Amino acid sequence: MSKTRLRDHLLAFTTIFIWGLTFLSTKSLGSHLSSLEILFGRYLIAYAVLWVMCPKPFFFQGWKKEGFLFATALSGAAVYQYLENLSVSYTSPASVSFIAATAPIFTALLAHRFLGEKVTAKTIIGMLVSLLGVFFICFGDSKNVETGMIGDLIILGSIWLWAVYSVLVKKIAEFGFHQLQQTRRLFLYSLVFMLPFMLFQKNSGLLSAFFLKESLFHLVFLGVFASALCFAGWNHAVEKLGATTTSKYLFIMPLITLIGQALYNQNALGKEALLGMAVTLLGIGISEFSLRRKEIQKKTKEL
Repeated sequence: MSKTRLRDHLLAFTTIFIWGLTFLSTKSLGSHLSSLEILFGRYLIAYAVLWVMCPKPFFFQGWKKEGFLFATALSGAAVYQYLENLSVSYTSPASVSFIAATAPIFTALLAHRFLGEKVTAKTIIGMLVSLLGVFFICFGDSKNVETGMIGDLIILGSIWLWAVYSVLVKKIAEFGFHQLQQTRRLFLYSLVFMLPFMLFQKNSGLLSAFFLKESLFHLVFLGVFASALCFAGWNHAVEKLGATTTSKYLFIMPLITLIGQALYNQNALGKEALLGMAVTLLGIGISEFSLRRKEIQKKTKEL
């Protein structure tokens, strides 16, 4: 594996690592802010940070390209994130984590259909093995599986939106935009979309949250790291590695969340959770090894 490709894989892993820890901040803020307020606040910070990192103006790019940017922002950055947070209100977090982990499979199918990315039998087998590992992580320590039909349907719908987002990110990469400017525009469209809904929020505590030390800390973490840096990093990884390969790292997110929750609550991890971690990583190894072996064989034939 080349140093450049290894760097892109590390970028994808780092992004998922941070996203896996966001539940701590979201849970803390959820006691006095709604899901919409949290999302709007973190994106507002992210938009400002990206202006500081890349102050060069990003002018109107034409209706077609702006349409792609708006659809990308709407599917992944705005609606998906909101529905994922909303689904927890109607079903168990374990159920949300498990269903969310099916995203790589949906992404692979759409990427194969619209981007021409190859999906082999071993790739699918590896994903299913990882999904089995995620099942052990989410439900292994529970005596029964608690779900809610409404919440499950909400998160299932949001998974398709994330798959659409991943495909669109790969598509807009063809336009050759600067990564930070492109990500900044996605947050702008997300904020514009959410603004009308924010105006109907009664007794909003978002403004006061910026003046509370603990709330500000969580908002800055979500805005700077989980949004500005992670979305830019994720989009770059999708551009370089492809939507199918990058999306496999989503299998690791429940693993990171479980470890973070155990450390936060000072709880030991159960045997089922540890087994799930091993099976999840095995599945990723199966699918990725299959992909890399085919690439090596192709290069060997060319030589």
